[in-house]
Amino acid sequence: MTLAARLTLGVAAVATCWGGSSLQAQTGSESKKPQLWTLEGLRAGYCIRFLINPRDASKEIERGFDLVPADQDESLHPALRQVLASQPEFRSWIPSSFCLYYADAVQMKDQRVVKKDPQKAQMLGVWSVAATEQGSKARRDLIPELYASRGRLNEMAEPLLVRINEISSDVSKVPDSKDDQYTIKIGKTRLVWSGRTAADSTRVEAPTEYSWWLKGLRQAIWNVHMKLAPNWSHPLVGTLRVEGKGGLAKLLKASPTRFVGPLFSGGSAELVFSR
Repeated sequence: MTLAARLTLGVAAVATCWGGSSLQAQTGSESKKPQLWTLEGLRAGYCIRFLINPRDASKEIERGFDLVPADQDESLHPALRQVLASQPEFRSWIPSSFCLYYADAVQMKDQRVVKKDPQKAQMLGVWSVAATEQGSKARRDLIPELYASRGRLNEMAEPLLVRINEISSDVSKVPDSKDDQYTIKIGKTRLVWSGRTAADSTRVEAPTEYSWWLKGLRQAIWNVHMKLAPNWSHPLVGTLRVEGKGGLAKLLKASPTRFVGPLFSGGSAELVFSR
């Protein structure tokens, strides 16, 4: 099965804010209840891993947190470790990930969100920066921005007081090639990945867990815990092109490396938002 078959990107813009009347209808107790999001039928999940200049990363840090330099990150991806080995001047730079997850549907409480066109997928995107809470050795990365595909997902996020940022994406074939091309647009940032999955796949034996800190709307603070449980891991072969003058584009262009992959498929993922 080709990458295009696994990863049909039926995504469009989502609103960055919601009507005040709907927010006012939420009770304080309801908005503080833990909320579970389940990504059913994971079609694909992959990350772009890169490094941010400490000066630029400090603009994303919140009070009570410290950035984690790359040479102190025990979970640093091997591709980034290779950069540090050959270019030690980047040891103080901050690891960051931009991850996208595509699923058949998203379940939250008694609500199940699915596209009318079964060939299209729901999408959730997370941009995170490596950090720890001051006075604690526990890793808790910061989320500067959260993304999702258009539709009822924004209604699901509203009780959480979570800001969903606008994103659009489409897929096409590279001319005179068997490679797929995926174009993602976020504000003034445009990412174009061209490539394919490698022939070999590896079964994933255990889930991967992440802990994040997210500032929501109306000063709400959220602890986000994700458990990613895919069935398969697929190496990716291709190139990433970064275009535009958006904030994310500038950070990606300044990074000494931009590693994409692997691609995960099958299984599911869960996110718990708590306060």
